[in-house]
Amino acid sequence: MSTQQHQHPEVAPLFEKTAIRRELLRQRRALGRGEWVDRSLAIRSRLVAMDALRTAGKIHCYLSMEAEREVSTEGLPEWLCSERKMVDMPYIAHGRMAAARYVPVLRFTKPRIGPPVPDPLVISDATGYDLVIVPLVGTDRRGGRIGFGKGWYDRFFEEMAARGGRPVKVGLAFGFQVLDRLPSDPWDQPLDMVVTETEIINCYDGKA
Repeated sequence: MSTQQHQHPEVAPLFEKTAIRRELLRQRRALGRGEWVDRSLAIRSRLVAMDALRTAGKIHCYLSMEAEREVSTEGLPEWLCSERKMVDMPYIAHGRMAAARYVPVLRFTKPRIGPPVPDPLVISDATGYDLVIVPLVGTDRRGGRIGFGKGWYDRFFEEMAARGGRPVKVGLAFGFQVLDRLPSDPWDQPLDMVVTETEIINCYDGKA
């Protein structure tokens, strides 16, 4: 298959998740730093204007990995704290994702796998979230999501749902990461909204 074929949304269902993940990661990692920063800022400007975020009291927000060219969240947790919101961040331990409390004065270490780890580490109870900001490798307009294949967020959302938690799940994506349809598995936890440089996608509309 040619690279050009992978870039057409309508052919996405023809490929397994692994092939889609590989191609979208290739495109994302190819972004120059300036383009990555500019695109990320455009996404952030849409995100912070959303009513769902403005009215949220407790938020779980990922810390972006620049080397992977994830949509940058640099400075976003600090801004959320300045808006008097309670902010947690992902913490990976023993093959599962938990949550750690975020405060602006934290220092971080970089583990071999997963997001930065705060120092000091204060584990959160991972409950009561109004909104979760989710990283992704690929998504579609129905809220389907492909990550790195570890299943961390799927299990995280499943555990929250078992305790009655129903936060708004917002994915951040560059436009080329949004396909018309992704293959899905029974354990996949769909997103509610996706924010790109040019639009906010209501995934409920895509399911209609």
